[in-house]
Amino acid sequence: MEATTRKAPLQKIPVYEVRLVQARRSLRIAEAVVPDASYAGRTMHALLGLTDREHFAALFLNGMHRVTGANVIAIGGQHGIGTIEARTVFRAAIAACASAVILGHNHPSGDPSPSPEDIATTAKLMAAGKVLGIPVVDHVIVTRDSRTWHSMSSRGTMPPEA
Repeated sequence: MEATTRKAPLQKIPVYEVRLVQARRSLRIAEAVVPDASYAGRTMHALLGLTDREHFAALFLNGMHRVTGANVIAIGGQHGIGTIEARTVFRAAIAACASAVILGHNHPSGDPSPSPEDIATTAKLMAAGKVLGIPVVDHVIVTRDSRTWHSMSSRGTMPPEA
């Protein structure tokens, strides 16, 4: 009698494509290069400053610190966003081939001072960026008033690198 060997049926496994899709809305900035924290503050204000709830975003920079894109990562409530995951922050940065990022969020309350949670989140994201080779060069907190903002890098509140 002849033995028949039965082959297991082939499994279908999805194949994914990662795409970076440009939003319909553009961010208009005067210069493409971020020369200092003041410019980063104005750029973040243009992106997030007039919203009524907290928004968390990133500006993507190339090796010459030229802004190559921006991404609103999370939208929270009036008093906070909650947990910001590193994979959510860096997903678009990787797809956009960013060499570095400037993080930012808004405080609808009008006080741009970083909370302990803001500093802890920044430290966590800096560590993830270090592993990925995409450093976090600043974290800017803006308010509705375009003249009131806080740059962790220039004010010395940026967590030390681990």
